[in-house]
Amino acid sequence: MTKPLLNKTVKTLHWLVLDAVLVNAAMILAQVLRHTTTVIPQEFFSVYLRLAPVMTVISLVVFALFGLYRTMWQYASAEDLIKLTLATLVAAFATYLGSLAGNLLVRPENLFRLHRMVYLLHWLMCTALIGLSRILYRMWIRKERFPLLTKDKTDYRRAMIIGAGWAGANMVHEMQRGNYGACIPAVVIDDNSERDGSTLSGVPVVRGSGNLLRLASDYQIDDIIIAISTPNGDLQSLIEKCLATGCRVKRIAPMEELSGKQNHSTIRDLNLYDLLGRPEETLDMSQVADFFKDKDVLITGGGGSIGSELCRRLLPLEPGRIILYDISENYMYDLQSELMLRYGDALKDKLVLCVGSIRDEKRLEEVFSLYHPHVVLHAAAHKHVPLMEDCPAQAVKNNVFGTYLTAKAAIAAKAERFVLISTDKAVNPTNIMGATKRLAEMIIEALNQESETEFTAVRFGNVLGSHGSVVPKFEQQIRAGGPVTLTHPDIIRYFMTIPEAASLVLQAASIAKGGELFVLDMGRPVMIRELAERMIQLYGEGKNIEIVYTGLRPGEKLYEELLLAGEEISKTEKEKIFIAQPEVFSVEMIHELLKALDTCIKEQGDMRACLHRLVPTFREAGELNAEAAKNQNHAEATA
Repeated sequence: MTKPLLNKTVKTLHWLVLDAVLVNAAMILAQVLRHTTTVIPQEFFSVYLRLAPVMTVISLVVFALFGLYRTMWQYASAEDLIKLTLATLVAAFATYLGSLAGNLLVRPENLFRLHRMVYLLHWLMCTALIGLSRILYRMWIRKERFPLLTKDKTDYRRAMIIGAGWAGANMVHEMQRGNYGACIPAVVIDDNSERDGSTLSGVPVVRGSGNLLRLASDYQIDDIIIAISTPNGDLQSLIEKCLATGCRVKRIAPMEELSGKQNHSTIRDLNLYDLLGRPEETLDMSQVADFFKDKDVLITGGGGSIGSELCRRLLPLEPGRIILYDISENYMYDLQSELMLRYGDALKDKLVLCVGSIRDEKRLEEVFSLYHPHVVLHAAAHKHVPLMEDCPAQAVKNNVFGTYLTAKAAIAAKAERFVLISTDKAVNPTNIMGATKRLAEMIIEALNQESETEFTAVRFGNVLGSHGSVVPKFEQQIRAGGPVTLTHPDIIRYFMTIPEAASLVLQAASIAKGGELFVLDMGRPVMIRELAERMIQLYGEGKNIEIVYTGLRPGEKLYEELLLAGEEISKTEKEKIFIAQPEVFSVEMIHELLKALDTCIKEQGDMRACLHRLVPTFREAGELNAEAAKNQNHAEATA
């Protein structure tokens, strides 16, 4: 601590001495300018020598009061220069007042009097000299950040900046200072006609975002940086054009990511969320915070992709406790370690880890009776479609009976609300996983009729980057050099991000009244082939990576849906959240279903056939896909 403090004191003393010299030099220069055509009167020097100590002390005190010696001049801004100008103005005026006071107090008069023009000129000279000293210091201290002056330009990667607004201008300046390493700005692209043909710190500004391929070739571009912090247009189309050039593409972080960051740290690589094809929805969490404050929340599947994100988003909302319940202790432990780094000892009373299966009725009763959660977020499920086709009984035990046992435990513990996390695969299911999730929806709809606990469900599509999703698989294949395996060229899915999914679940829990089935407006569905192609552009590093089609897997359908036939949809108070009115089932009917499934498991019967009987909307994928293809061909022929 002593050495840094000493260094700071020495630096301040240096500034004080330099400013004392410059203040006096400014006064002499002011007098020289005042008498440009005549010889400087001898009286000036006698007056100056009497005035100099007072002027110097006044100036240094004013500079200190204005904080000039606390400013980090290597990072000085226009505001700092304005502050310096005001400080020198106040110092010059105070010096003038001091001279007037001296003339009143000391006899004979005029011992401290100079022409008023001298004080004005003194202010101007003082501002110029001290300002120049700060600018020179800034340039000297940052001399290593001007690589273009000292190195061969051929050593650097040439960058195209898209956007000539404040973000693009800042990017150019930071690059020219060397804050982005071996990268120099070669051209700025902006479609504003008023900016076309101008320059930005010497870098040409050119129109033509529609001709990025040609411009990248003409300017020999290596990197493209999208410097649009608040995009209004079709950012997805722009990203695709950038990726098509084969250059490395980066972007400035969106406005919501900039808080608390230095400018030179806001550039980042494109990520999976940029490939979503629609803006990531940011839901209003104020009502969510009010609802969850001081409430104990139990999350099943708490170590999984959705469960862990729910935990991350809940902790800042000041809940009572978060109880994570998961059969995998490793995922929960990793999450706890991550959160400990962020929250430290404050996490000890907030986060509880409970290892257990949702199939284990006694363990569920033990945990629920011990913690009595106010809210249950049921994220635990077997969700891998091909694996569940091979293990239908396990899917039923976990997704159906596990949901029922967890719901019963919540009712016994008098939980206020229970939120089931469902999937679009439950709509007209063509696979075991989807059929079991549809049964889970039916169970909670039935239990809501005869329970004080408010049961609701949230239905959404594929989650980008979640465990077992197609995106990590594609990335792994691309980084290994390919090929990328895709089941069918026409397969389409709805996608959302993990934060969106978690936000939707929390929103549903906060506004639910029981019996709703919440659906998020997820924009247009994404063609998986297009997603694979974008990911190859993003991660392929210019390599020619092949896409291989392997054929649809058992239970896989071409097009996913979010609503069953007959499910009416209505708006909620939240703009992007809708409610589907599901079919209502009686508890007696559910008990019959569970009894039939239990018998099938015990007798090792044909579980697929049993599910077909119990879930009327369950159809075979081949049949549904053939029908979808027929409709598509008809639509194309008609068009």
